[in-house]
Amino acid sequence: MRLLIRASAGLWLWALGFSLLYGLHGIGCAQGWNRVPLLGGTIFGWSMLALWLILVATAAAMIIWARRSPEGLERRLTLTSTLAGFVSIVVTGSPVIATTACL
Repeated sequence: MRLLIRASAGLWLWALGFSLLYGLHGIGCAQGWNRVPLLGGTIFGWSMLALWLILVATAAAMIIWARRSPEGLERRLTLTSTLAGFVSIVVTGSPVIATTACL
């Protein structure tokens, strides 16, 4: 069971992060956070950016954690999963800094 948890942890983090970003996006747009200015941006933009950066930092910490797993297949699976999760979080969350939020 431990192997299964370690081997899928990175992808679970990506799935959780994607769901959180998607949910925050919907709530922020529905509540009009994109029209509330804050520090040269909006509350919406800053909250989305903060969540994305927290997810990226968590995924990076998981890579360090994965490097400490037992030698052999378990380490390879754990590292592969966490690296895939990290890249997925960076790629799927990058529109937070590159696009406008609500239409």
